[in-house]
Amino acid sequence: VDKFAAIRTERAIERADVCLLLLDSQEGITLQDKKIAKKIEEAGKGCLILFNKWDLVKGFRMEHCLKAVHDEIPFLRYCPKMMISALSGRNVEKIFEHVTEIHDYALMRITTHQLNKFLVQSMQLIHPPMLNGKRLRVYYMAQVSVQPTKFILFVNYANLMVDSYKKYLYNKFRETFKFT
Repeated sequence: VDKFAAIRTERAIERADVCLLLLDSQEGITLQDKKIAKKIEEAGKGCLILFNKWDLVKGFRMEHCLKAVHDEIPFLRYCPKMMISALSGRNVEKIFEHVTEIHDYALMRITTHQLNKFLVQSMQLIHPPMLNGKRLRVYYMAQVSVQPTKFILFVNYANLMVDSYKKYLYNKFRETFKFT
C-alpha cells in the first residue's frame, strides 16, 4: 500500500502547478512528510504548507511550530505557511488566495537585465571563493523556462561553482525576487 501511495504522490506532484503539503499539527512532521517535501522541492513546484488541526493544539506557540518546520525541512523555508482547521473552517477560505499568489510567482518572468543586476549586487556582497588560484566569474544569467522556473548562468569554469556558493545565490535570489 505504501509503495502505491508513493507512486501516486509522485505522479500528483508531477501534474501539479502548486502543491499543498498538509501536515498534522498534533503529530508534527513525519518521515513521509519530509520525503514528500523533498520531492516537491526537486520537482521545482510551488508549495503551500498547511498545518491542519491547529484548533486542537494547546500550549504551543505558532512561532515554535514554524521554527520546528524550518529546522526539519530547511529547503522549504521560503514556502508560505498557514495554520488551518478543516473541522472549524479556520483559514480554509484563505488557501486559494495563497495558491493563486504562488501560481503567479511560478509564471513570473524576470528580464536578463534584472538578473544581471541581481548577480552584480550579490557577488559584491560575497565574492565567489578562489579555488586552485582561479576565481569563478559569472558572465550573465538568463531565465530559460517557467513552471518549473529555470535559470542558466554563464560562467568561466563550471567546476568552480561550489555548492556553498550556489546555495548562497539560490537563497539570495529567493530573498530578492520573493519566489515561493
